[in-house]
Amino acid sequence: MKDIRTLVLEKYNDPEKYEHIGNNIYKNLFDGNYNIAFTCQLEYGESTQYPLEDILDKYYVNCTGYIEEKFENNKHILNFELEGSLLDNLENSENIQKFSEIFAKRV
Repeated sequence: MKDIRTLVLEKYNDPEKYEHIGNNIYKNLFDGNYNIAFTCQLEYGESTQYPLEDILDKYYVNCTGYIEEKFENNKHILNFELEGSLLDNLENSENIQKFSEIFAKRV
C-alpha cells in the first residue's frame, strides 16, 4: 500500500453531525467516535484485505466504510473510512491519531 492520503468526505462538512478536531480527523457528534477517510494505491500482489487488516489491528480502528475501488492508469486505488477512539484505554497508545501519521508513507 502506497500513496496514502486523506480524503475529506462530503458528510464531514455538516457541523451538526461532525466536528473537525485536526489531522483530518472528525468526531461523530451522535456516537462520539472519531472518523478519518483515506485513499491509497495497492501495490502489485496486494489484495483489498492486506495490508488493511494489519492497519486495523495495529491502530485499533474499524473500517466503517468501503467507499470506492477503481482502476486508473494501471493503478489499483481504494478509498476507505476508518473509525476509532482517541483514548480507548491506557494501553492503547496507537490509535486513530497515530494512524493519521502514516499518510504519504508506504506500508
